Amino acid sequence: MAGFTASLEPRLMAVAQEIEAPTHADIGADHALLPRYLLQSGRVERVIVVEKNRQPWENSRRALSGLNAEVRLGDGLSVLQAGEADSLSLCGMGAKRMVRILSAHPARLPPRLVLQPNDSPEPLRRWALSAGLALVNEQMVEGFWRYSILTLQRGPCAAYAGLPLEPALRYGPLLLKARHPLLRAELQACGQYLRTLAQVEKVRAELELLEQALALLEG
Repeated sequence: MAGFTASLEPRLMAVAQEIEAPTHADIGADHALLPRYLLQSGRVERVIVVEKNRQPWENSRRALSGLNAEVRLGDGLSVLQAGEADSLSLCGMGAKRMVRILSAHPARLPPRLVLQPNDSPEPLRRWALSAGLALVNEQMVEGFWRYSILTLQRGPCAAYAGLPLEPALRYGPLLLKARHPLLRAELQACGQYLRTLAQVEKVRAELELLEQALALLEG
């Protein structure tokens, strides 16, 4: 495995460590670094990559040439069949866009999802709760900015038990329970900024949520 580690940046490596399946689907792989790693490291046996546009489709085909991979041209889950994949990854997009992709074909969702949005994952947490998907792991890693990685599985969700729901949805129930140091640093920095704007009512509400989350981290 060590020979492949250098080929992935930390956010994608964190995603890869959540995936181990016979057949994995990756939506929007572009240069296909993640699916290539998954195949070459033996974490998956087969990969289906879906690209919406032709240039990324061609990039992925070249990157995965000679491997047990199929690259399809299509829009999200529209070119997957129900039960065809055991897990799915979606990385490097805005969370709201991810929700649109994932909610378009709910019957085609694999039983395990690993999601890495480029902005706040709150919309994904809210969608997962409504879709009957349990949040089974959350990670936060440093990169160009701090990235969150959510792992979801079908079934009842216990992640929010014992926490006030709104701050948990905003900042991550498992990150809060783990008192994650990167989340603590991010909230402290945001809190300092928001306190300078606390005269604005909307910002006061945001600050209240943030302070609830910080109190949970401090225990």
